[in-house]
Amino acid sequence: MGVMTETDLLMTLQASIHARWGHRVDGLVHTHAWKVSATIEGDVECEKVFPADDLEQLLTDIVTPWQGTFLTHEDVGPWKGFVPLRWENEPTVEEIVRQVWIAADRVIGRHDGIRLREVALEEASEFDRCRVVTLRRA
Repeated sequence: MGVMTETDLLMTLQASIHARWGHRVDGLVHTHAWKVSATIEGDVECEKVFPADDLEQLLTDIVTPWQGTFLTHEDVGPWKGFVPLRWENEPTVEEIVRQVWIAADRVIGRHDGIRLREVALEEASEFDRCRVVTLRRA
């Protein structure tokens, strides 16, 4: 193992929020409490990668339109007080994390010296299981 130099180092910041919305996958409409996380990276010498409150607000802004809805690619009408929000593709967790990435990267990409490193979406562990899907730069 070689000696680590400053060119090998990146400063990262991860922020997470919690939200609730539903989705229709494989014909089943259901809701989750979700944990939505994003990690951004910058130069090791930076004073601050990005304001953490701003990253949390960005995530909140992305998912707020989904709250009170269920994401679906086929409109089947309202369900238990939730209204359908139609997507082009079936809103699997993988598709939702892709959409979070696209929206976050549009904003993060406008800032010099930082870039989006990872987005993760966790189906919160309200029941007896928990799943996390992560989209990450190679």
